[in-house]
Amino acid sequence: MYSKVLTRSGLVALAAVMFFMLEPRVQNAAATDTPSDPAANPLLEKWSGQWGGLPPFDKVRVSDFKPALEAAMAENLKEIDTIANNPAKPTFDNTFVALEKAGDTLNRVQTIFGIWSTSMNVGDFPAVQAEMQPKLAAHGDKIIQNAKLFSRIQAVYKGPEMKKLNSEQKRLAEVYYDNFVHAGAALTPDKKAKLADLNQQLAGLYTKFNQNLQAEETQVMVLDRKEDLAGLPQSFVDAAAETAKAKGSDGKWAIQNTRSAIEPFLTYAENRDMREKAYRMFIMRGDNPNEHNNKETIRQILHLRAQRAALFGLPTHAHWILQQKMAKNPDNAMKLMLQVWPAAVGRVKEEVADMQALANKEGAKFKIAPWDYRYYMEKVRKAKYDLDENQIKPYLQLDKMKEAMMWVAGELFNFNFKRLDGIATFA
Repeated sequence: MYSKVLTRSGLVALAAVMFFMLEPRVQNAAATDTPSDPAANPLLEKWSGQWGGLPPFDKVRVSDFKPALEAAMAENLKEIDTIANNPAKPTFDNTFVALEKAGDTLNRVQTIFGIWSTSMNVGDFPAVQAEMQPKLAAHGDKIIQNAKLFSRIQAVYKGPEMKKLNSEQKRLAEVYYDNFVHAGAALTPDKKAKLADLNQQLAGLYTKFNQNLQAEETQVMVLDRKEDLAGLPQSFVDAAAETAKAKGSDGKWAIQNTRSAIEPFLTYAENRDMREKAYRMFIMRGDNPNEHNNKETIRQILHLRAQRAALFGLPTHAHWILQQKMAKNPDNAMKLMLQVWPAAVGRVKEEVADMQALANKEGAKFKIAPWDYRYYMEKVRKAKYDLDENQIKPYLQLDKMKEAMMWVAGELFNFNFKRLDGIATFA
């Protein structure tokens, strides 16, 4: 199960996301339809077509997700029970290979669920996500905490067959064993129960945190005066006008509270007051005095993470999460950071000094502030290196970026991309 997330389903998800990114997207008109019949649920269908099939994006409605996830989880648990209760002696094939083959339906549903979570989290979907994420966490714990299953994994991993496996098979067995132990498979029954409860609470809080940020990203800064647009590329101005029109402010300009809109604004807008306003709007996401404030959510997350680490006998969440990372522990992570920190701080000070010198030369009567960094960094770049990003942009059209992305994937992973026409996308 866990290794599939890293391999087979990971590649499927990558392909699905890339396909999703490369095609025009229109919110499904039936997205908030009445609950679907599980027997006719498009999410539960096997993907049709070549190369393992393609997701049925054009058929999916928000109401499909809950019944599909519940049905897929139930199917997955039956698969796991079959593996765990196999009367035959545990072997690599009847344990690890069987686990690799289990969960295909759930993987397909979760792939599309993940796309909606990150790119289509509007309308009725946030409520579905908030309900289902804790259930998905509970499902994962049911598998991890299946004592019979872990006993089989352990028997193969620590048994004589391990020496006979090839390097890929040994790595697969190692990943499964380490993931299960790291997720609590070796804990006592009472600690397992507590861990499952903590994981469900955390899943709900992570969802709430992200949804609060996404809600704040719907905010806009409306500009009434054309002079406030001074310095901005025409393409950005046109996009801001379209955003304002969509927000009901036709004839004005609106800057969306997203990184893709705020960073260009901070880079090119000449109006310093507007830059400060945009900067503060962006950094205050999730920290405003409203229902989307994340302070209490963060406090709860930190508290629950500390409790989870304690179940494993570890002092902090950092000790737990880093066990499977390259650093292995917080001390190593801090050592690595401190190796580069002095040089990084020194370089930033040099850059800010260059910005301040240029601002002073232009007659500015202020000290460089965070909302000035990008604006004056761009000016310094032009002055020192004769480099204007606007002159480069014509070479970075969307079609060229897609072509470059596919070229890199081909060079690194030997992937070959060919456009398919007549494929269903969002409708």
